[in-house]
Amino acid sequence: MRLTLWDPFKELMAMQRALDSAFSSAKITYPPIDIIEKEDKIQVIATLPGVDKESLDLTILGDTLTIAGEKKSYGQDGVTYVRRERPFGKFRKLIDLPYSVDPEKITATYNNGLLTVTMAKAESAMPKQIKVE
Repeated sequence: MRLTLWDPFKELMAMQRALDSAFSSAKITYPPIDIIEKEDKIQVIATLPGVDKESLDLTILGDTLTIAGEKKSYGQDGVTYVRRERPFGKFRKLIDLPYSVDPEKITATYNNGLLTVTMAKAESAMPKQIKVE
């Protein structure tokens, strides 16, 4: 069982993000992600086809990872679209991580439209063996 101190400001920020997502465009959910937990690390895998690696901006603050970037328009000048569903433009996604991470032990790779961010769990998030005396 993980014991944490109650942080009212964290709760307020989570509520603010929920309200923002309820009253803003669908771009808030882009990019789609998977979060994978391993014994000593967390991986976030984001699907970002067509996004230039140089436009990606990753930041970590506390236990929140932010993925931001821009997917350039693929459109053609002088063309009338009958339907246009493929997204483009700037995006920003805040991801609340299930554990605290060590900001010095984060790596990111981008290959074939998949961004993989690997973060080592902070020492305080790792299980500790307690000796009974």
